[in-house]
Parts: sequence; structure tokens; C-alpha cells
Amino acid sequence: MRAAQNGDVASFGAIFERHRARMLAVAVSVMGHGSEAEDAVQDTALIALTRIGELRDPAAVRAWLIAIVTNACRARLRRPPVGPLLDCDEQLEVPASEDVEQAVDALALRDWVWTALERLTPPIRLAVILRYFTAANSYEAIAMLCGVPIGTVRSRLNAAKAKLADDLLETAAQAHVRPDAARLRYSLQIGEAMAGFAATADRRVLNEAFAEDLEFVMFDRVERHGLDNFAAGIAHDYEDGVRVRPIRVVASSDITVLEAWLDSPPETPLHCPPALTQVYHHADGPARRVVSHYAPREPRT
Repeated sequence: MRAAQNGDVASFGAIFERHRARMLAVAVSVMGHGSEAEDAVQDTALIALTRIGELRDPAAVRAWLIAIVTNACRARLRRPPVGPLLDCDEQLEVPASEDVEQAVDALALRDWVWTALERLTPPIRLAVILRYFTAANSYEAIAMLCGVPIGTVRSRLNAAKAKLADDLLETAAQAHVRPDAARLRYSLQIGEAMAGFAATADRRVLNEAFAEDLEFVMFDRVERHGLDNFAAGIAHDYEDGVRVRPIRVVASSDITVLEAWLDSPPETPLHCPPALTQVYHHADGPARRVVSHYAPREPRT
């Protein structure tokens, strides 16, 4: 267990396989025989991977895994789920003092998790990232950001769970490439370009990070084209006094997800929604598509 907490994925795979039968027995006792019990065990694998550092006593690993699978079963029995099974806010918060490169480097998920994530197809990987690692985790928000019906979101997540859990164990003993600046180059470029544009309003700082024929979807969910139009829309908000405060970044080889608070100017406090999630698509090059989702404003009481 100590080796697994230090990043030895082969050790994690051995631990999980050692206790898999017991976890499945617990899941069956709670949910009955069927796919739901198997899915709860797969949920447990994902949760244990992201929370492995929380276990203080390595000798208690069995009880820890049993507690996780029990909670996973209970979460599945509550329909609809009130939120994602994984709560990654603690590891994904962006300290205000860090620059873009430091933030992305600090927030990149462990290399052994990304080895499995990167084996998913881009559409399925995006659904998984949004569901488990961002605040835009409702089926409605994921559907909007992915541009598909809610039913498709459900089917993608169901397909991903089994494959991701199996791949995590299958690749446990393999060598992994650490998420370094080379893999995250375009994520870094996007972050630096957006920060530079916010500071200078100089459209030229966007040139290397975004394609000229950029496709983008903003608050009105209308498909638009052109980097000039994208820059003009952002600049208009900046001129109105809107300020953007990044709070979370999740980056893969071809997808970057940025979450931020939106601060409206004091004189027009309802100018914009309170928060924003943006998905940048950048397959081996500058971003060619940006889709934005705005958090709904809480109704006044």
C-alpha cells in the first residue's frame, strides 16, 4: 500500500485484485446479483485511485476498500445521483499565486490514471473528464458541452466505466509517460494566451494557441466561426468590466477543460452568470473548437 501511495501502479493493481472478490460480495449483498454490483466495484477502483493518499494506515486497506464500495452502492441506489462519485476539488484547486504552467503541471492527474484515460476515444474521454473531474458534471451540462443528447452521455459513461477500470488494472505494470510540458504543450499555450489577452486585449497573443477558423459556442449556444469573432466577444465582456478567475484546469493530450468564476462589474451585478466551464479541442495543434457552459444563477428567495 505504501508503494501504491508513492505511485507504484503495479502495487495498486495487486491490492485491488487481492480484494476484488470481497468487494464484489459486499456489492452483491447490497444491490443483488447483476451488472449494478459489478459497476459499483468499478466505481470503487476509480475512487480508490484518486483517494489513495487519504489512507493513513496501510494495514486498513481492506476495510477502506469495503467502505468505498459500500458507499458506491448506496450512491447507485439513490436515483438520480446528486453529484459525481469522485470529489477531486482538493487536488484540482488552482492556487492564485501560481502561473499557468505551474497550475497545469500541479493539476495534471497521475500518469498512471492518464495512461488509462488516454486509451479511451476522445468523445468518451471528454464525458468522463467532465463527469468525474469538473463541476459541470450533470448529464445536461455534459450533453451541452459534448453536443450530444443526454441518452448518448449516459451510454458513453456506462461504456467508459468498465473499460477504464479494466484498463487501469491491465496497464498497472506498464511504464507510463509522466504528464509533462511536452504532452500539455497546447494546454499551456491556451492558458497563457487567454491570460495574456485578458491583460493586454491584444488579439495577436491568441494566434499561436487558436486556429484562424476556430469554431466556438458561447452563452447563446449558437455555432460561430473565426478567431476574430471569438476575440471580439471576449474583449467586449472585458470592456464591460467582467473579470475571469480560473479555479480548475484538467488537461489531456487533445482536450483541455477550464473552469472559472465570472465576476460581474459592481454596477451591473447580473451582467454574467457566476461560473464558466470551457472545453478546448486541440488535437496535435492549436485549438480548433471551444464550447462554453455557463453555470445557472441561483434563483432569488
